[in-house]
Amino acid sequence: MVNIGLLGDISVGKTSILRLFVRYLKVGDIEKVKGGQKCTVIKTDFSGEATVPGGDKEDSLNQKETKTIHPNRIVFREDKSGKAHTIFAPGGDRQRAVVKMGIITISRIATQIIAVFSLDRELERQFEFFTDVRFFPEKISVCINKIDLLEGDRDKGLEDIKSKITNFFNKRKISVSDYFITCGETVSNFEEVEEFNNHVAEMILEITTSR
Repeated sequence: MVNIGLLGDISVGKTSILRLFVRYLKVGDIEKVKGGQKCTVIKTDFSGEATVPGGDKEDSLNQKETKTIHPNRIVFREDKSGKAHTIFAPGGDRQRAVVKMGIITISRIATQIIAVFSLDRELERQFEFFTDVRFFPEKISVCINKIDLLEGDRDKGLEDIKSKITNFFNKRKISVSDYFITCGETVSNFEEVEEFNNHVAEMILEITTSR
């Protein structure tokens, strides 16, 4: 069994990634991606979501604007091996005591950590979130989300971003074993949306079933 902790700053897309993965499982698309195999959802718990007051805006997954107060989680099982895995996604608002407690708890119980970064804001602000997280394994995976928002030369931009992230974690004696580039939403005007949506499913499968 693998326990994955999705950690990251406010609104980097942790809940969207979790919901998208559930959708892949439920409609059978999980078998079509690289490394895909039949899996079954055992439990989903998104009760940690609280709708933002006055938040009438809906995202591309038709979800109301929310804040994660208590960690969301899903449990799924590989049909072939029978192994069950859990993915936890605590909130990113570490100023709230209850949210910070969730972050600390997940960082301690997770056997695999995925640090999630969003391309809709500066990395420095997002690094502040991880500065407060004390419990990390020696190796982590990194998810660079919202690839549709990266402008200009994508390859060059990604290499620069990866370098900054690697340097940040290396200073804390943490190595990055893998980078996954994703678009955790159904963005209608992004031609490669399916490819990068698939990366979400491929990321979770690789971390749970190949390690």
